[in-house]
Amino acid sequence: MTDAPIVVPLSAEVAVVITQDRVYFNPVVNGALVDSPVVGVPLAAVLLVQPGTLLKKLKVKPNRVTGLQTKIVLPPGPAVWIRAAVDVLVPTPDPRGLAAEIERRRRRVARHGGVVAAEVWKINPNLRVAGPHGFEPGGAHFAPARPDDAKWEALDSGPVGEPSPGTPPSAPVVPAQLPYPESLPVITETLGNGVRLSVSVRRTFLGFEPVQPGLVAETLPVSSLHVPLAAWHVVRAGTVRGGLAPLRWCAADGRTEIRMDLSDGPALWLWGPMREWVVATPRAAELAEEIRLRQAVGMRFPLSSDLGAERRTWLDLPTTKPVDTPEGRALPAVPEWAPTSPTLVPRECWTVTPPDATTDGVPAPG
Repeated sequence: MTDAPIVVPLSAEVAVVITQDRVYFNPVVNGALVDSPVVGVPLAAVLLVQPGTLLKKLKVKPNRVTGLQTKIVLPPGPAVWIRAAVDVLVPTPDPRGLAAEIERRRRRVARHGGVVAAEVWKINPNLRVAGPHGFEPGGAHFAPARPDDAKWEALDSGPVGEPSPGTPPSAPVVPAQLPYPESLPVITETLGNGVRLSVSVRRTFLGFEPVQPGLVAETLPVSSLHVPLAAWHVVRAGTVRGGLAPLRWCAADGRTEIRMDLSDGPALWLWGPMREWVVATPRAAELAEEIRLRQAVGMRFPLSSDLGAERRTWLDLPTTKPVDTPEGRALPAVPEWAPTSPTLVPRECWTVTPPDATTDGVPAPG
Protein backbone atom coordinates (compact mmCIF):
# COMPACT_ATOMS: atom_id res chain seq x y z
CA MET A 1 0.00 0.00 0.00
CA THR A 2 1.20 3.49 -0.88
CA ASP A 3 -0.15 7.00 -0.69
CA ALA A 4 0.01 7.53 -4.47
CA PRO A 5 -2.83 9.64 -5.88
CA ILE A 6 -5.80 7.55 -6.99
CA VAL A 7 -7.27 9.00 -10.18
CA VAL A 8 -10.77 7.83 -11.17
CA PRO A 9 -12.02 9.25 -14.51
CA LEU A 10 -15.65 10.36 -14.33
CA SER A 11 -15.78 11.61 -17.92
CA ALA A 12 -13.35 12.54 -20.69
CA GLU A 13 -12.93 15.97 -19.04
CA VAL A 14 -13.12 15.36 -15.28
CA ALA A 15 -11.65 12.90 -12.77
CA VAL A 16 -11.91 12.54 -9.03
CA VAL A 17 -8.51 12.44 -7.33
CA ILE A 18 -7.85 10.90 -3.92
CA THR A 19 -4.51 11.83 -2.36
CA GLN A 20 -3.09 10.97 1.05
CA ASP A 21 -5.21 13.65 2.74
CA ARG A 22 -7.88 15.08 0.42
CA VAL A 23 -10.40 14.34 -2.33
CA TYR A 24 -11.09 16.70 -5.22
CA PHE A 25 -12.43 16.93 -8.76
CA ASN A 26 -9.85 17.83 -11.40
CA PRO A 27 -10.01 18.68 -15.11
CA VAL A 28 -8.38 16.10 -17.41
CA VAL A 29 -6.93 16.50 -20.92
CA ASN A 30 -5.98 13.34 -22.81
CA GLY A 31 -5.68 11.47 -19.53
CA ALA A 32 -3.36 14.03 -17.89
CA LEU A 33 -4.50 16.05 -14.86
CA VAL A 34 -4.63 19.80 -15.43
CA ASP A 35 -2.64 21.77 -12.87
CA SER A 36 -5.11 22.92 -10.20
CA PRO A 37 -4.80 24.67 -6.80
CA VAL A 38 -8.11 23.30 -5.48
CA VAL A 39 -8.08 21.84 -1.96
CA GLY A 40 -11.36 20.00 -2.46
CA VAL A 41 -12.55 17.93 0.50
CA PRO A 42 -9.91 17.36 3.21
CA LEU A 43 -10.08 13.81 4.58
CA ALA A 44 -9.97 15.40 8.03
CA ALA A 45 -13.47 16.76 7.31
CA VAL A 46 -14.95 13.46 6.07
CA LEU A 47 -17.66 11.89 8.24
CA LEU A 48 -18.08 8.53 6.50
CA VAL A 49 -16.56 6.37 3.75
CA GLN A 50 -18.97 3.64 2.65
CA PRO A 51 -18.89 1.06 -0.17
CA GLY A 52 -22.17 0.40 -1.92
CA THR A 53 -24.16 0.38 -5.12
CA LEU A 54 -25.63 3.36 -6.92
CA LEU A 55 -29.09 2.13 -7.95
CA LYS A 56 -29.93 4.88 -10.42
CA LYS A 57 -27.86 7.19 -12.59
CA LEU A 58 -26.95 10.43 -10.88
CA LYS A 59 -26.19 13.87 -12.33
CA VAL A 60 -23.35 15.59 -10.48
CA LYS A 61 -22.27 19.24 -10.55
CA PRO A 62 -18.78 19.39 -9.04
CA ASN A 63 -18.64 23.21 -9.16
CA ARG A 64 -19.44 23.41 -5.43
CA VAL A 65 -16.07 21.80 -4.76
CA THR A 66 -13.97 22.92 -7.73
CA GLY A 67 -15.68 25.71 -9.60
CA LEU A 68 -15.81 23.49 -12.70
CA GLN A 69 -18.78 24.50 -14.83
CA THR A 70 -19.67 21.04 -16.03
CA LYS A 71 -22.10 18.22 -15.36
CA ILE A 72 -21.21 14.56 -14.87
CA VAL A 73 -23.55 11.60 -15.16
CA LEU A 74 -22.62 8.69 -12.89
CA PRO A 75 -24.04 5.37 -14.14
CA PRO A 76 -25.71 2.84 -11.84
CA GLY A 77 -23.27 0.37 -10.34
CA PRO A 78 -20.70 -0.17 -7.59
CA ALA A 79 -19.29 2.97 -6.01
CA VAL A 80 -17.89 4.52 -2.85
CA TRP A 81 -19.77 7.23 -0.98
CA ILE A 82 -17.64 9.87 0.75
CA ARG A 83 -19.72 12.04 3.07
CA ALA A 84 -18.48 15.48 4.10
CA ALA A 85 -20.00 18.93 3.61
CA VAL A 86 -20.83 17.63 0.14
CA ASP A 87 -21.33 14.07 -1.11
CA VAL A 88 -18.66 12.61 -3.39
CA LEU A 89 -19.55 9.34 -5.14
CA VAL A 90 -16.71 7.48 -6.82
CA PRO A 91 -17.57 4.69 -9.31
CA THR A 92 -15.30 1.65 -8.98
CA PRO A 93 -15.45 -2.09 -9.74
CA ASP A 94 -14.07 -2.74 -6.24
CA PRO A 95 -15.98 -0.54 -3.81
CA ARG A 96 -14.86 -2.44 -0.69
CA GLY A 97 -11.21 -2.21 -1.68
CA LEU A 98 -11.34 1.48 -2.57
CA ALA A 99 -13.34 2.37 0.54
CA ALA A 100 -10.82 0.51 2.72
CA GLU A 101 -7.93 2.39 1.07
CA ILE A 102 -9.62 5.76 1.58
CA GLU A 103 -10.33 4.82 5.19
CA ARG A 104 -6.67 3.83 5.66
CA ARG A 105 -5.63 7.27 4.46
CA ARG A 106 -8.29 8.89 6.63
CA ARG A 107 -6.85 7.09 9.66
CA ARG A 108 -3.39 8.34 8.70
CA VAL A 109 -4.74 11.89 8.69
CA ALA A 110 -6.31 11.39 12.13
CA ARG A 111 -3.01 10.06 13.45
CA HIS A 112 -0.53 12.44 11.80
CA GLY A 113 -2.50 15.36 10.31
CA GLY A 114 -3.08 16.64 6.81
CA VAL A 115 -3.80 19.68 4.69
CA VAL A 116 -5.90 22.16 6.76
CA ALA A 117 -6.59 19.32 9.25
CA ALA A 118 -5.77 21.46 12.28
CA GLU A 119 -8.27 24.10 11.13
CA VAL A 120 -10.94 21.43 10.54
CA TRP A 121 -10.51 19.89 14.00
CA LYS A 122 -10.46 23.31 15.65
CA ILE A 123 -13.89 24.02 14.17
CA ASN A 124 -15.25 20.53 14.85
CA PRO A 125 -13.20 18.50 17.37
CA ASN A 126 -15.66 15.60 17.03
CA LEU A 127 -14.07 14.68 13.69
CA ARG A 128 -11.04 13.24 15.52
CA VAL A 129 -11.35 11.11 18.63
CA ALA A 130 -8.88 9.31 20.91
CA GLY A 131 -8.74 5.53 20.45
CA PRO A 132 -6.76 2.64 21.92
CA HIS A 133 -4.01 3.07 19.29
CA GLY A 134 -3.98 6.85 19.04
CA PHE A 135 -6.30 9.29 17.34
CA GLU A 136 -8.97 7.94 14.99
CA PRO A 137 -11.49 9.54 12.62
CA GLY A 138 -14.78 10.51 14.22
CA GLY A 139 -18.13 11.90 13.23
CA ALA A 140 -19.75 8.83 11.63
CA HIS A 141 -22.81 9.21 13.84
CA PHE A 142 -23.43 12.62 12.26
CA ALA A 143 -23.71 11.13 8.77
CA PRO A 144 -27.12 10.37 7.24
CA ALA A 145 -28.11 6.84 6.23
CA ARG A 146 -27.62 7.50 2.50
CA PRO A 147 -26.40 10.21 0.10
CA ASP A 148 -28.71 13.20 -0.21
CA ASP A 149 -29.63 12.89 -3.89
CA ALA A 150 -28.84 9.28 -4.78
CA LYS A 151 -30.60 5.96 -4.58
CA TRP A 152 -28.06 3.96 -2.63
CA GLU A 153 -27.59 0.46 -1.24
CA ALA A 154 -24.77 0.05 1.28
CA LEU A 155 -22.30 -2.85 1.37
CA ASP A 156 -20.33 -4.22 4.28
CA SER A 157 -16.90 -2.63 4.66
CA GLY A 158 -13.69 -4.57 4.06
CA PRO A 159 -10.61 -4.79 6.30
CA VAL A 160 -8.55 -1.61 6.61
CA GLY A 161 -4.75 -1.73 6.46
CA GLU A 162 -2.28 0.01 8.71
CA PRO A 163 -1.74 3.70 7.92
CA SER A 164 1.62 4.57 6.42
CA PRO A 165 4.13 6.18 8.80
CA GLY A 166 4.47 9.85 9.51
CA THR A 167 7.59 11.91 8.98
CA PRO A 168 9.95 11.89 11.98
CA PRO A 169 10.07 15.20 13.88
CA SER A 170 12.53 17.78 12.59
CA ALA A 171 13.62 21.20 13.80
CA PRO A 172 12.93 24.48 12.02
CA VAL A 173 15.88 25.59 9.88
CA VAL A 174 17.44 28.94 10.83
CA PRO A 175 19.49 30.17 7.85
CA ALA A 176 22.83 31.83 8.26
CA GLN A 177 23.85 34.97 6.34
CA LEU A 178 21.81 35.33 3.18
CA PRO A 179 22.28 37.31 -0.05
CA TYR A 180 19.75 39.86 -1.27
CA PRO A 181 17.11 38.57 -3.71
CA GLU A 182 18.44 40.76 -6.53
CA SER A 183 21.78 38.93 -6.43
CA LEU A 184 20.32 35.49 -7.10
CA PRO A 185 20.01 34.55 -10.78
CA VAL A 186 17.21 32.49 -12.27
CA ILE A 187 18.35 28.89 -12.64
CA THR A 188 17.10 27.02 -15.70
CA GLU A 189 17.66 23.31 -16.29
CA THR A 190 16.77 21.73 -19.64
CA LEU A 191 15.24 18.30 -19.13
CA GLY A 192 13.95 15.60 -21.47
CA ASN A 193 11.12 16.19 -23.96
CA GLY A 194 12.03 19.86 -24.18
CA VAL A 195 10.77 20.53 -20.64
CA ARG A 196 12.56 23.20 -18.61
CA LEU A 197 12.79 23.52 -14.85
CA SER A 198 13.22 27.16 -13.86
CA VAL A 199 13.81 28.40 -10.33
CA SER A 200 13.51 32.12 -9.68
CA VAL A 201 13.93 33.80 -6.34
CA ARG A 202 10.26 33.23 -5.49
CA ARG A 203 8.82 30.50 -7.75
CA THR A 204 9.50 27.21 -9.45
CA PHE A 205 8.36 26.52 -13.02
CA LEU A 206 8.16 23.27 -14.96
CA GLY A 207 7.18 23.68 -18.59
CA PHE A 208 8.09 25.22 -21.92
CA GLU A 209 8.50 28.95 -21.27
CA PRO A 210 11.67 29.76 -19.31
CA VAL A 211 11.75 32.67 -16.93
CA GLN A 212 13.82 35.55 -18.31
CA PRO A 213 17.27 35.67 -16.69
CA GLY A 214 17.45 38.22 -13.92
CA LEU A 215 13.69 38.72 -13.75
CA VAL A 216 12.50 39.12 -10.16
CA ALA A 217 8.84 39.98 -10.81
CA GLU A 218 6.33 37.14 -10.69
CA THR A 219 5.71 35.66 -14.12
CA LEU A 220 3.22 32.83 -14.60
CA PRO A 221 3.54 31.30 -18.06
CA VAL A 222 0.36 29.40 -18.82
CA SER A 223 2.29 26.61 -20.55
CA SER A 224 3.97 25.59 -17.31
CA LEU A 225 3.31 24.31 -13.81
CA HIS A 226 4.24 26.94 -11.27
CA VAL A 227 4.54 26.78 -7.48
CA PRO A 228 5.81 29.42 -5.02
CA LEU A 229 9.03 28.34 -3.34
CA ALA A 230 7.36 28.93 0.02
CA ALA A 231 4.87 26.13 -0.74
CA TRP A 232 7.48 23.33 -0.79
CA HIS A 233 7.97 21.58 2.55
CA VAL A 234 10.28 18.88 1.19
CA VAL A 235 13.17 19.65 -1.16
CA ARG A 236 15.29 16.54 -1.46
CA ALA A 237 17.67 14.88 -3.89
CA GLY A 238 17.54 11.15 -4.47
CA THR A 239 17.70 8.39 -7.04
CA VAL A 240 14.91 6.72 -8.99
CA ARG A 241 15.22 3.28 -10.53
CA GLY A 242 13.07 0.47 -11.84
CA GLY A 243 12.00 1.45 -15.34
CA LEU A 244 9.21 3.79 -14.23
CA ALA A 245 6.46 5.09 -16.49
CA PRO A 246 6.65 8.80 -17.37
CA LEU A 247 4.87 11.33 -15.17
CA ARG A 248 2.31 13.41 -17.08
CA TRP A 249 0.75 16.73 -16.16
CA CYS A 250 -1.23 19.30 -18.16
CA ALA A 251 -0.33 22.94 -17.68
CA ALA A 252 -2.80 25.57 -16.56
CA ASP A 253 -3.59 26.47 -20.18
CA GLY A 254 -5.47 23.17 -20.47
CA ARG A 255 -3.53 22.23 -23.62
CA THR A 256 0.17 21.81 -22.91
CA GLU A 257 1.23 18.36 -21.73
CA ILE A 258 4.34 18.29 -19.54
CA ARG A 259 5.90 14.85 -19.56
CA MET A 260 8.68 13.78 -17.22
CA ASP A 261 10.57 10.63 -18.23
CA LEU A 262 11.96 8.89 -15.13
CA SER A 263 15.01 7.05 -16.39
CA ASP A 264 17.16 5.48 -13.70
CA GLY A 265 19.36 8.09 -12.04
CA PRO A 266 19.34 11.24 -9.89
CA ALA A 267 16.07 13.06 -9.30
CA LEU A 268 14.75 16.02 -7.36
CA TRP A 269 11.72 15.50 -5.10
CA LEU A 270 9.58 18.53 -4.28
CA TRP A 271 6.56 18.08 -2.01
CA GLY A 272 4.14 20.54 -0.46
CA PRO A 273 0.62 20.55 0.93
CA MET A 274 -0.90 21.03 -2.54
CA ARG A 275 1.69 19.85 -5.09
CA GLU A 276 4.32 17.20 -5.69
CA TRP A 277 6.96 16.94 -8.42
CA VAL A 278 9.62 14.35 -9.15
CA VAL A 279 12.12 15.79 -11.63
CA ALA A 280 14.78 13.58 -13.19
CA THR A 281 18.01 15.59 -13.46
CA PRO A 282 21.71 14.89 -12.92
CA ARG A 283 21.88 18.19 -10.99
CA ALA A 284 19.38 17.07 -8.35
CA ALA A 285 21.64 17.73 -5.34
CA GLU A 286 22.80 21.11 -6.66
CA LEU A 287 19.26 22.22 -7.47
CA ALA A 288 18.04 21.14 -4.03
CA GLU A 289 20.66 23.40 -2.48
CA GLU A 290 19.74 26.34 -4.72
CA ILE A 291 16.02 25.97 -4.02
CA ARG A 292 16.49 25.81 -0.26
CA LEU A 293 18.72 28.88 -0.40
CA ARG A 294 16.07 30.80 -2.32
CA GLN A 295 13.38 29.63 0.10
CA ALA A 296 15.38 31.15 2.93
CA VAL A 297 15.92 34.38 1.00
CA GLY A 298 12.19 34.61 0.25
CA MET A 299 11.43 34.09 3.93
CA ARG A 300 13.89 36.79 5.00
CA PHE A 301 12.91 39.24 2.23
CA PRO A 302 9.25 38.53 1.36
CA LEU A 303 7.34 40.74 -1.03
CA SER A 304 5.55 43.39 0.99
CA SER A 305 2.18 42.84 -0.66
CA ASP A 306 -0.19 40.31 0.87
CA LEU A 307 -0.62 39.01 -2.68
CA GLY A 308 3.10 38.31 -3.00
CA ALA A 309 4.32 34.74 -3.46
CA GLU A 310 5.43 34.26 0.15
CA ARG A 311 2.77 36.05 2.19
CA ARG A 312 -0.07 34.63 0.05
CA THR A 313 1.31 31.11 0.56
CA TRP A 314 1.71 31.56 4.32
CA LEU A 315 -1.88 32.80 4.55
CA ASP A 316 -3.38 30.00 2.43
CA LEU A 317 -1.19 27.19 3.82
CA PRO A 318 -0.41 27.92 7.49
CA THR A 319 2.10 25.05 7.85
CA THR A 320 4.43 26.90 5.45
CA LYS A 321 4.59 30.02 7.63
CA PRO A 322 8.03 30.86 9.11
CA VAL A 323 8.66 30.11 12.76
CA ASP A 324 10.21 32.58 15.20
CA THR A 325 12.83 30.87 17.39
CA PRO A 326 15.36 32.19 19.94
CA GLU A 327 17.99 31.87 17.20
CA GLY A 328 15.95 33.91 14.71
CA ARG A 329 13.28 33.40 12.07
CA ALA A 330 13.32 29.89 10.66
CA LEU A 331 11.90 27.91 7.79
CA PRO A 332 9.18 25.64 9.22
CA ALA A 333 9.90 22.02 9.99
CA VAL A 334 8.56 19.35 7.65
CA PRO A 335 5.11 18.42 9.03
CA GLU A 336 4.53 14.98 10.49
CA TRP A 337 1.92 14.25 7.82
CA ALA A 338 4.35 14.66 4.94
CA PRO A 339 5.12 11.42 3.08
CA THR A 340 8.45 9.76 3.83
CA SER A 341 9.14 9.23 0.12
CA PRO A 342 7.60 10.48 -3.15
CA THR A 343 4.04 9.29 -3.61
CA LEU A 344 4.41 9.60 -7.39
CA VAL A 345 6.76 6.61 -7.58
CA PRO A 346 6.75 3.27 -5.72
CA ARG A 347 8.68 3.39 -2.44
CA GLU A 348 11.06 0.67 -3.56
CA CYS A 349 12.02 2.77 -6.60
CA TRP A 350 13.31 5.75 -4.58
CA THR A 351 16.51 6.14 -2.58
CA VAL A 352 17.20 9.43 -0.85
CA THR A 353 20.61 11.07 -1.15
CA PRO A 354 22.36 10.82 2.25
CA PRO A 355 21.36 13.87 4.35
CA ASP A 356 23.78 16.76 4.14
CA ALA A 357 23.71 20.54 4.00
CA THR A 358 22.59 20.57 0.39
CA THR A 359 19.35 18.65 0.83
CA ASP A 360 18.01 19.12 4.35
CA GLY A 361 19.12 22.60 5.27
CA VAL A 362 20.32 25.96 4.05
CA PRO A 363 24.11 26.08 3.64
CA ALA A 364 26.00 28.96 5.10
CA PRO A 365 27.59 31.15 2.40
CA GLY A 366 31.25 30.34 1.82
